[in-house]
Amino acid sequence: MQNSGTTQTAWVRWRLKNLPYTERRCIRCGVSFNPKYSRQQRCVNCRLIPCQICGSLFLPRRQAQQFCSLSCAAKQPIVIERLKANRGTKPRTYHLRHRSKHGNAFDQEWRQAIFERDDFTCQVCGQRGGRLQADHIRPFKEYPELRYEISNGHTLCLDCHKQTPTYGWSKYWHKKIAAKRMAQSVMEVEI
Repeated sequence: MQNSGTTQTAWVRWRLKNLPYTERRCIRCGVSFNPKYSRQQRCVNCRLIPCQICGSLFLPRRQAQQFCSLSCAAKQPIVIERLKANRGTKPRTYHLRHRSKHGNAFDQEWRQAIFERDDFTCQVCGQRGGRLQADHIRPFKEYPELRYEISNGHTLCLDCHKQTPTYGWSKYWHKKIAAKRMAQSVMEVEI
């Protein structure tokens, strides 16, 4: 126990010697102040800056901070103009470019019709039940007119569906690789 007491007093002596709580003069206004940390050169009043939106004084947390809060930062004219320019575009056109995770009512009805037509049986391996998926024969995005045609679908189990060229992102990467090979072959011919 004596060791911890002597260690504590040693730290107190070191702090008094190396970090004295002496007053400093502010480099901006010349007022004397007690610094909170060793590199502080300005008093608290000189460190406060006005918010560009509401005008209230605040102590910035980082050097380039211009607003006292996120709500004031959101009131910038640039942000408001951007919001007004884009208002209403995403909700109306998002469904044309993307599919929802679980599908809309049309997707669910199409999927159920495919399962019932194929009697809940994988059309490749013959597995009945399990994790079945309704697969588009012609890709969903490339043939929008065939999206909800029952003749454009078949039931596959997950393992068989993964082996199809249109499963997930595989078609995207196949196209990208083919385009890259085509560009390389064109470059080799020109050389």
